[in-house]
Amino acid sequence: MNKIKIIEAGNELGLGGTEYALQLYSKYLNKEYFEVTVVAFREGGPRVTLIEELGIPVVVLNRDLKKLAELLQQTDVFHWHGYGTLDPEFFAVVSANKPKLVIQTNVFGAYKPTPLYDIIDYDLYISRMILVRRMFYDQNLPNNFALKRKVLPYPVDIHHIENLSPRPEQVQRFKEQHGLQNSFIVGRIGRADNAKFDLITLDAFAKFAHKVNNARFLLVGSTPEIILHAKELKIFDQLLILANTPNLQTLLIYYRCMDVFLAASDFGETFGMVIAEAMTAGIPVVTVSTPKKDNAQIELVDNGKTGLVVERHIDQIVDVLYYLYVNEGYRMILSAAARQKVKEAYNAENIIGSLEQLIFKHLNVPHRDGRSYLLEEYSQEMVNNYILRMSDLWVTNEQ
Repeated sequence: MNKIKIIEAGNELGLGGTEYALQLYSKYLNKEYFEVTVVAFREGGPRVTLIEELGIPVVVLNRDLKKLAELLQQTDVFHWHGYGTLDPEFFAVVSANKPKLVIQTNVFGAYKPTPLYDIIDYDLYISRMILVRRMFYDQNLPNNFALKRKVLPYPVDIHHIENLSPRPEQVQRFKEQHGLQNSFIVGRIGRADNAKFDLITLDAFAKFAHKVNNARFLLVGSTPEIILHAKELKIFDQLLILANTPNLQTLLIYYRCMDVFLAASDFGETFGMVIAEAMTAGIPVVTVSTPKKDNAQIELVDNGKTGLVVERHIDQIVDVLYYLYVNEGYRMILSAAARQKVKEAYNAENIIGSLEQLIFKHLNVPHRDGRSYLLEEYSQEMVNNYILRMSDLWVTNEQ
């Protein structure tokens, strides 16, 4: 049989979660059925080399719309990883050269009314939360929107993470190099972006460190504003500040040094890839609910089961950190449950296998696949679950 020619495309190939997901799709799409090409419309970035090392061709268009048209004419499936709003000039070319199937992975859950939206056959949201919000905003729009909109979470490369898991002596050596022995380490990994880091993280850690003398904070991805705030709180010397890196093995050493991963983003999360990685690495996660912003972190973390969800309040964050500090056994329970959650819900092979099944069905391609089908339709049950999660928060009197 002829292979299905698929383009995995995004604006660029930097170090963000969108680009990482695109890389995982290109890696795990079954090459027995698919011929994969990765396209960066605006510019390349560090992931160009990482994807090419997988044996997958990468085309950086530098906004060349004529070249885009040529590529589309030679493909069967166009899979766009974008923010939800459709660039008129770009998608006019997609419309004029429409392949058999056009899929959007909608990272931010955005939508802007345009006739070009009709060329999207499936609009895939990376969390239930952003689909629930989108459908609330669009409840007066045509009913067929609910048919093309589905949830397919971001893929997590569990096998790769497990294969790269550092040995205990590597973690110990890192701690010795940075004076972290006998420390209780709270940490955060993320982009060096103020929007991805809520300063309440440092406010709460400063208060926690007054109670716990051996507390340290491992910070990957800082900005001048974050550093200044730490200095104003007089906790700068208790921080270990490290640069971000595309090297997952190095990042896993950082994760494994942590006793607790504290995830508080100023804008919240539409998925939360670093949270999922921390869970896979077996690090208990505390995350802050942001009900008026993106809030998929409370979908990823099941409060009291796979981590702890707390309201955005300094004392609540301090209390939950202290509770985990004095309850090592509970940390281990959360760790094991978190690993299992990621394996069941976000395993890259199953997520991308679900996309394959959607494509096969749409194109009437016969296939065999015994894996779970993880695509979800919008439903009232989905809405109810999100409402329940917003009220399910850890509080001090539950200790």
